[in-house]
Amino acid sequence: MKNKILIISLLLIVAFVGMLTYKKSSMKQESKQTAQELIIQRDISEIRKFADSSDLMVQYESESKSSNGENVPVSVYIAGADRYEVNSAGKIIEFGSRNLPIGSENEKKYDNTPRYNFQELEIMAKQFIIKNALDANLDSLTSNHNNKGTNYFFRWEDRSQKTTEGYPFIQAGFTQGGTMTSYINTLTF
Repeated sequence: MKNKILIISLLLIVAFVGMLTYKKSSMKQESKQTAQELIIQRDISEIRKFADSSDLMVQYESESKSSNGENVPVSVYIAGADRYEVNSAGKIIEFGSRNLPIGSENEKKYDNTPRYNFQELEIMAKQFIIKNALDANLDSLTSNHNNKGTNYFFRWEDRSQKTTEGYPFIQAGFTQGGTMTSYINTLTF
């Protein structure tokens, strides 16, 4: 009789320890998942501010390396025809259009009306960068602007340092009609 009670007691203890271990493992998994969900919500909030659209439908796509810095891990998000790279600090370091087939429902529409001149677009680029990259001091950087057809790219480089990818820079691209085409910030790398 004592042996039966001892065996039953041991079985109950083993079952109880097993339950505690399972519950502890499950709680760790939940808290890890919750942390990832909070990061995604933070990033989506930043993307909506960046796009100036509080109801923008944003989807998390994947973890990756930045297309402008092979040692920079990013989270990739999509919203309609646009693609965003967000670094671990929650900063948008790249924005541009997704490679979608021509004629697809979400294809990016660009305004190429000759509405703005180079100087006006440069002012728009500066205002955008000042709003979205508070730590970028454009006055301390060297401008290196260019255009490709009706698209204008306003780049400011930090020539005081050079990496394997070149000079760190911040850039905003616009069509002559005022549509933003791209944004890249490697100053934070």
